[in-house]
This record gives sequence, C-alpha cells and structure tokens, in this order.
Amino acid sequence: MNEHDGNQDGLVVAQVLAGDRDRFRELVERYQSRIYGLALRLVGNPTEAEDLTQQSFIEAFRGLRSYDPHRSFSTWLTCIALNNCKDHLKSHKRRERQLIGDVDQGGALFTGRLPPPDQLLTAQERAELVTAALMRLDSKYRVPLVLKDVEGWSYNEIQQELDLPLTTLKIRVVRARAKLQEQLRPWLSTDRKKRTGTS
Repeated sequence: MNEHDGNQDGLVVAQVLAGDRDRFRELVERYQSRIYGLALRLVGNPTEAEDLTQQSFIEAFRGLRSYDPHRSFSTWLTCIALNNCKDHLKSHKRRERQLIGDVDQGGALFTGRLPPPDQLLTAQERAELVTAALMRLDSKYRVPLVLKDVEGWSYNEIQQELDLPLTTLKIRVVRARAKLQEQLRPWLSTDRKKRTGTS
C-alpha cells in the first residue's frame, strides 16, 4: 500500500466516524481480498476464511473509534484478522488436526485431490500445493511465516503482535521455511524439470 492509499484510508475513516457509515464499504472493497487471503492461508478452509473475513470487518467497524489515525489502517485491520484467526485455530485444534490428516493422505484444499507431479504446471495448482503444505505446519510456525513472507511484516512488527522473544520468532520462521521447502521439494523439482525439458 502506498502513502496515498494510507491518506485515503484516514479520510474514509474520518468520514465514517462523522456519520457517513456507507463509506466504510470502500475499505471493505479495498482490503477484502487481502484479509481473505490471510485468513485462508492461516485456517485453510475457504468457508471459515470467509466467515473470519466478515467477522474482522464487523469488528473493525464497531471498533473504529479506537483506531489510531497515525497508524496504517491496513496493518490495524490485519491485526484484527490475525487475532480472529489465532482464536479460531486455538478453539478448533481438533478440526485442524483432521485437516492436516486429510492433506497427508493426498487430499488437497479447494480441489479435492492434488494432481500428479508431472501435471503440476499451473500457478493455481502450485498455489494450492503451497497452501496444503502450509496447513501441515503447526500454527506456531505457520502464523509467523505467513506474516513475514506473505504479508511482508518486519520481525519487530510480528514480535509485538505475537508477544514472542525475537530470537524465538526468528528461529520459528527459519524452521518453518525449512519445513515448507522440505515438503515441496519433490513437487517443485518435478515441476522445474517439466518447465526446462530436463529429465
């Protein structure tokens, strides 16, 4: 998000707080895809991600007076969504373990089954594979990895949000990257050979 977008967000928030509540729809339209994407990567279920996205915007609207206009609105909103996702994961540990088991048995999120490696060619299929691999990670690794490598947060920002020692946080991100790479190596190496024509 550039500085202009940030200024626009502040103006919209001010107008909503002044009584023009319909303007909040602009913020929903601007950030809905981003918040949904974050929720989907963290909880792995499209329906649950949609519910968490809606819940996050409702909470943001209700708590708009607590928003600090000197802070990025997108970051503030992302923190709300992140907290909702963390609460969801804590209260659905059993469901999460079942989901991981389904993936380990060859099921894929969204499409039912992963294609054979030699058919793993499209960007959508690769995205689904990465998401499935993310869901194999314990949430203590998945959450900081998504915030760092997908959302682009700094370690200091993640540390403040997750309340973890900086060293612990960095170790978890490094381990998460290694675990993800290990899971994806057979698929990515096969896909690379297909694209380069090597065998």
